[in-house]
Amino acid sequence: LLGYMIVGTIFIGSLVTLLSIFTHFPSLTQEQQEKIKLPKSIQDVQEIGLVMSQYTNSHYYTVLLALCFTYIFLQAFSIPGSIFLSFLSGALFGLPVGFSVVIIVATLGASLAYWMSYFVGYRICNKLFPKYLQQFGEQLDHHQKYLFNYMLFLRVSPLLPNWFINLSSPILGVPYKYFFFATFFGIMPASFITVEAGLTLHELTSTSDALNYKTFLSLFALAGLALVPTLKPVQKWLDKLLNREDPKQE
Repeated sequence: LLGYMIVGTIFIGSLVTLLSIFTHFPSLTQEQQEKIKLPKSIQDVQEIGLVMSQYTNSHYYTVLLALCFTYIFLQAFSIPGSIFLSFLSGALFGLPVGFSVVIIVATLGASLAYWMSYFVGYRICNKLFPKYLQQFGEQLDHHQKYLFNYMLFLRVSPLLPNWFINLSSPILGVPYKYFFFATFFGIMPASFITVEAGLTLHELTSTSDALNYKTFLSLFALAGLALVPTLKPVQKWLDKLLNREDPKQE
């Protein structure tokens, strides 16, 4: 019961914070207000971008704060739409700021999801997707020796949805430090791609313009690098290089 109360408090507190931020937003016309909504398509993002670009210079930190808290809220409660905010971040703030912001808020949002799932996620996840939870747990056990590398691989590759990793990790015993750093570094490639695509937001017709099969192949290739240290020939080479003794010979 206490866990549900904590999650409920976080949810209500997040809504109040968002409401407070948007209450202090610049005055918008009725037409502009209708365009400010949770984006569900690239066209929605383009409309929001047109409105927000008119206020970014004069109300820079208000717009930035609104994007950050909205992003964290979506990530924390596994609500679809954060990818569109990555596009928007690039369009409004450019690559250096937009990329940095997305990495930070995405990691914070994922961390909130992790800790909320830690308190209340076991029953919910076991009820909604017990089979996938069991299979993921078996994979984590199999890669226990190089758990961080495996988590980094999952974050870089599009193999598993981020919301599933966020919710299942604490339930299956993934240490938070592994979760945090794997998330922080693992989301960088995809985030860079989406934020950079946002620089030409008006030219995009769908998310597939930025995230196509070539992109996914590249992400898988990068993700594979995270698993290189787990390969036995590489382990033996590292042991020899670092003068580490083979435990079997002791």
